[in-house]
Amino acid sequence: IAIVEELRGSLDMEKGGEISTNLSDLYEYMKELLLKANLKNDEAALDEVSSLITTLQDGWRQIPVEVRKQHQK
Repeated sequence: IAIVEELRGSLDMEKGGEISTNLSDLYEYMKELLLKANLKNDEAALDEVSSLITTLQDGWRQIPVEVRKQHQK
């Protein structure tokens, strides 16, 4: 949950526009799934969060390093 919150906190809502809003919503959803997984020992919720994180990571890796550096805070 702390990692998801850190990701959410790193969003620049002014510059990021709709993408930042959508990512914020996604991070909130993942946080809810993690809480559910913790409270109910729900392995499927953990699997869903893992899949979402992997998808985000794969997308990030496809962005050229030069482009990422241009947009860092």
